[in-house]
Amino acid sequence: MSLWSGLRVRWQAFKTRRKMNRQFGRREDPFSYGRFPYEKARLEAMQAALGGRHWGRVLEAGCAEGHFTERLVRLADRVTALDISSVALARARRRVPSAEFQEADLLSWSPPPGALYDAVVLGDVLYYLDRPGVAAEFDALFARVASWLKPGGRLLLAHGFGGGAELAHRRRFRERFEAAGLALVREAPVEGAELGGVRCLLSVLEAR
Repeated sequence: MSLWSGLRVRWQAFKTRRKMNRQFGRREDPFSYGRFPYEKARLEAMQAALGGRHWGRVLEAGCAEGHFTERLVRLADRVTALDISSVALARARRRVPSAEFQEADLLSWSPPPGALYDAVVLGDVLYYLDRPGVAAEFDALFARVASWLKPGGRLLLAHGFGGGAELAHRRRFRERFEAAGLALVREAPVEGAELGGVRCLLSVLEAR
């Protein structure tokens, strides 16, 4: 990453970190992961998408306070969870002490040398990173994330959308992972995940 690129990424990360720390600082579970039927249906669907097998090493980006991390540790031998908010991570560490948590911005984070994952989970993450000031870095992210998967590894995407334009935008995320070499396994809106006109698109892709 060039000096100018690094400065753009750090500035965007600073703004996002400040926003998220402010959000999580107001109260616990500000996004109502543990209360809203929409969020419960989303997390249930994400867990079901990874069900049916036991995973070795899993990466979760955008873990927030660890509501889905808590489910992941029952499905995997080792879970590494990232979030940009230190406030959220403090709660996540208390909720799921068996997971490994790191404060990180996905645009600049990389796994340890040689580390590959059996599954990568991106739930309501990518549209926070899709900003004009870091467009080139965001575009490069798709191939980077795809390269972190073992052959046969799965990528799980779950993103809210509020209408046809946003649905098309979320599908383009999946299409960019396909362009990076991943194969679509299945994709559909989550049944029961609806709140004020917002629904959740769940996509599962596989590394060849």
